[in-house]
Amino acid sequence: MSLLFAQYWDVIEEKEDEYAGYFNDTYLPAIAALGFVPVGGYYVEIGFGPRTIVVFSSESLDEISRIITGGDFRGLTLGLKKFVANLNNLVLEPQGTVKTGKYGVQRSVWKFNQYYNLKPEVKEEYERFFVDEYIPKMEKISFVKVTNCWNVILGGFSDIVLEFTFREPEDIGRLVRNEDYLLYTGRLKREYVTNYTNRVFRSTQWFREPKWFRL
Repeated sequence: MSLLFAQYWDVIEEKEDEYAGYFNDTYLPAIAALGFVPVGGYYVEIGFGPRTIVVFSSESLDEISRIITGGDFRGLTLGLKKFVANLNNLVLEPQGTVKTGKYGVQRSVWKFNQYYNLKPEVKEEYERFFVDEYIPKMEKISFVKVTNCWNVILGGFSDIVLEFTFREPEDIGRLVRNEDYLLYTGRLKREYVTNYTNRVFRSTQWFREPKWFRL
């Protein structure tokens, strides 16, 4: 079972070149050497910031805890903070409502993520609707990949993250106009969840041919 450890930040203006050198040549190889598996890097195109997102996978919460509480990770993060602002961490655990395999490297993709909290006392009803109706309807839309549904167990601003993946940004526009998406997402928002929001981000160029991924 893959858990995700994500970091997000804004690059400080006029420090872009220094940031790129540190991030690609120092930060990513060292983080991978500590035990995290890099699986995606993104830039937020539509929605709230921070704008830059980097995602790693891990096989256990114990492993994540070991890495992020270690001195090496702290030193790398302090180095990164010289070039970025609004740095935050996020840990996601699979909810178990979407059938999926190992979380692989996400290259040349676009993401449409939905964020929300459950209304009080609707957990069982939500799970029935989500598993029996919502996910099957979304999976029947040919250009949508329902990647996973995650519980937020550390950080973030919502309890649940629903992740969709696309190869072309135009398909996100097609989705948000799709009748089934509008109908079933409307029900999701009206009957089961609160604080719903979403955002769109694309995989960044530096991640498409990562030298450090082969280390």
